[in-house]
Amino acid sequence: MATHTQMQYPLFSTATRANPQAVYNQMREHDPIWAGYGPNSGNRIWFFVDYEDVVAVLKNDKQFIKDARNLPPEVARRYTSDTPDPVFDAINRHLLGLDAPDHTRLRRLVHKVFTPRAIQALIPRIQAIADELLDQMAGQNEADLINAFTFPLPITVIAEMLGVEAAKRDQFKEWTTELLFGTDFEKSRIAAMSFVMYINELIERREHEDTGDILSGLVRAEEEGDKLNREELVSMVFLLLVAGHETTVNLMGNGMLTLMQHPQQFEMLKQQPDLMKSAVEEMLRYNGPVETPTTRLALETIDYKGHRIECGDVVLPSLLGANRDPLVFDDPNTFDITRSQNPHVAFGLGVHYCVGAPLARLEATIALTSLIARYPDMQLNTPVEALEWNPSLLIHGMKALPVRY
Repeated sequence: MATHTQMQYPLFSTATRANPQAVYNQMREHDPIWAGYGPNSGNRIWFFVDYEDVVAVLKNDKQFIKDARNLPPEVARRYTSDTPDPVFDAINRHLLGLDAPDHTRLRRLVHKVFTPRAIQALIPRIQAIADELLDQMAGQNEADLINAFTFPLPITVIAEMLGVEAAKRDQFKEWTTELLFGTDFEKSRIAAMSFVMYINELIERREHEDTGDILSGLVRAEEEGDKLNREELVSMVFLLLVAGHETTVNLMGNGMLTLMQHPQQFEMLKQQPDLMKSAVEEMLRYNGPVETPTTRLALETIDYKGHRIECGDVVLPSLLGANRDPLVFDDPNTFDITRSQNPHVAFGLGVHYCVGAPLARLEATIALTSLIARYPDMQLNTPVEALEWNPSLLIHGMKALPVRY
């Protein structure tokens, strides 16, 4: 039976939120498979940080599941309520929270709409949005890059894809922030309720009129007579709106911070903009936007490398930890935009691989190329220690990124 040390890791400290890699490197040295306990639930939580172990968990959707309702009833009670909350239930029937066969069915229907051709068709619009935002930054010499650029670009893209009015986009930011990072249950519930009500309005409009957007496609997507029901549509739109912008916001924000902290790499990218695709992959590896994917649960008691993982235990594979594994990446703590071997897992792996990964890569490539070309002298406008990071093990990103240019 493998054991782990009695070390405690300050996962939620301010210092760790700013630099989680320091803790994951410690874990890798002392406890690459480490168990702690949830601060509120008391459930045991396993952290995996080595690439091999993270990949094993991500690919094993038979033993590590997403939907607590598929656990044995006596274990499922720890995660489900005798009186389910219809508001939160309405936003949780999406791809990230389901197992086969429900997940297989939904992913197949979503892929009928989220095609490579549909993504490529967005290139002119993404470029136009980037140019508009950069124009708005002109005439100033400083800004919060999150608020001025990395947030409005992806939220505008996904909102237009789903037919959301421009006036609602700031509201989405408030709702999303409350749901992802809020600590007040009632405020989170109100945000979820507002989200659900608005999404239902959007769906009802598309049921009566096909406007040619992604939401119209989801409403009408069909395979062998099977369609998404209303609950599934609400959850999918919620997922697309939240994941469709939050990941890209932090990919671009973290990426620009990393470039500004590595001036030689930044200068190389300015001189060789054709390196941008490679640079985006290195940004994803080095300082990615997702720290750990959404919760997985052990469907049965499992012996993994001598560790006894009990049925119902939470399993959190660290994407950030895996992406710095020295057994997989040469000089893993070096930021290198010319890195050729880069099998990072920033978007996950297996059946729950991020369906929006191609869109996030495309947005980041276009947006950052335009940003650097327009404002090549951009610098951090605050001490790096003063940056405030989101208090989440899921999303790794800053609340603001002050820059001067």
